[in-house]
Amino acid sequence: MNTISNYCRFIGRLTEDPKMVEFDNTRLWTFTLAITEYRREKSGEKKKTTNFFDFEAWDSGGDAIGKHCSKGDIIDLVASARNNSWTDKNGNKRFATKFRVKEFKLFNSKPKEQFV
Repeated sequence: MNTISNYCRFIGRLTEDPKMVEFDNTRLWTFTLAITEYRREKSGEKKKTTNFFDFEAWDSGGDAIGKHCSKGDIIDLVASARNNSWTDKNGNKRFATKFRVKEFKLFNSKPKEQFV
């Protein structure tokens, strides 16, 4: 049986430094990418739209992102989509899509301050 791969590619800017949570000898890194698109309206006016996507990276892959990437950096990601569902404290069913990082490439990095 053939399987369909669940991979998406994203290029965008980190909205903040990646955050790490450690539990049961596992590290989970989370971060958000801002991806801006431009298009022309029928009037010829240029319109800007920015979308925000949440990502997670586990263990050594996340460690590399945490070490080399920071707020404002442009990164290229290959990720798989994951649907999450839960019931909130008010009993409402909630849904969210997160993307699990498989590969990443840092396109540019702002100079980091040197500490003595």
